[in-house]
Amino acid sequence: MQGNKSKLNNQMIYQVFVRQFSSTHDFNGVTAQLDRIKALGADVLYLMPFYPIGKVGRKGSVGSPYSIYDYRAIDPMNGTPDDFKRLLCEAHARGMKVIIDMVLNHTSRDSVLLQTHPEWFWRDADGNVGNRVGDWSDVCDLDYSNRGLVEEITDTLCYWVKLGVDGYRMDVCSLVSEKLWKYALPRLHKLKRDLLMLGESVDLGFIRYLRSRGFEVMSDSQCYKYFDVLYCYDIGRTQHDFFERKGGTLKAWIDDITAQDGRYPADYVKARYLDNHDRKRIAEFWQGDKLKTLWALNFYLKGMAFVYAGDEVSESHYNSLFEIDEVQWAFGTDKDLSPLISRLAAIKKHTVYREGAFDAVVRGDNAVVCSYVSAKRLSVGVFNLGNPQAVAVPLADGRYTNLIDGKRVTVTDGKLTVGTLPIVIEK
Repeated sequence: MQGNKSKLNNQMIYQVFVRQFSSTHDFNGVTAQLDRIKALGADVLYLMPFYPIGKVGRKGSVGSPYSIYDYRAIDPMNGTPDDFKRLLCEAHARGMKVIIDMVLNHTSRDSVLLQTHPEWFWRDADGNVGNRVGDWSDVCDLDYSNRGLVEEITDTLCYWVKLGVDGYRMDVCSLVSEKLWKYALPRLHKLKRDLLMLGESVDLGFIRYLRSRGFEVMSDSQCYKYFDVLYCYDIGRTQHDFFERKGGTLKAWIDDITAQDGRYPADYVKARYLDNHDRKRIAEFWQGDKLKTLWALNFYLKGMAFVYAGDEVSESHYNSLFEIDEVQWAFGTDKDLSPLISRLAAIKKHTVYREGAFDAVVRGDNAVVCSYVSAKRLSVGVFNLGNPQAVAVPLADGRYTNLIDGKRVTVTDGKLTVGTLPIVIEK
């Protein structure tokens, strides 16, 4: 995306695993719910890979969508090309962008590219095709020292943009050579000036491990030269240890978040998720008011809010990458967080969340006090994951309206008494 990226901090991504999303397992099942997805607050619809899946080394009975047989085809399980075009058209008609997952570090072990251009693949010391990560046993890595591969992949990326997609989520983008991004992105931006590039950058430990083995791996700082938005795996250890109750602390996570402001370019944007297809569902570890508070905090943080389909109904089951394993929808029950997420997405659209200077600090018993300060507005969010308590806030004494639920709250002697639900105040 050329130009000012700050507006992305007002937006929400909605991730869909097409075959797990509905009982039809296809694009039509997604199209049927676009009104609901839009009402939830989605600005960007992100589709996980829907291409044919390789058979050699396949994991499970259906296989991983990240083991791609043909980059320019659609798996019939997910529908037809016309179904895909209709989904694009209907999403665009509702004002949503559509980005698609592209897996350019590796292909399946029987892919079209491997059959036609075996010289484009990485090989081990014995000359065998394979991969640099042992547990990815169903794929083989590409080798971007080949100019022909760079040109072929660029043509593929242009192919989908010409069909109408608005950008890409790039799988393990840190592992893909800069040669590709330097060559492909100028051509893609000629086709679509506001192309959106979401990169799945990788965690620091993984970067160090692969670099120690002599492989080219980009840091987040390098990735920001090519991508508009990156994942939060750079702070993955503190984040996931806290989310999944592995001994991590709220303070360590928040401290890592605020440190990002000094680590990356001034206009950096992070995708803020509580879970995704590679992580266990957040509702497995957090429930009730604390789950609601975590969602409110996640939306309030600087960056693009990220919702994985099923989060809005507190789905706690991890949907398998290798089998048919549908989301269990629970609308209209006490699990339904749709009204909350919709409200949070609406609040996030306010200009202060892209113009204001962000800060966050943990106070008292696990309460996070966040703020955005701009020339015109002040926003303060209080997210209590501890016991009911009074916490210091950067607000004058007085009565304020909680934008989340419309209730009135009072600041006395510079402190706000908070219970178990989140509070957002603007003035």
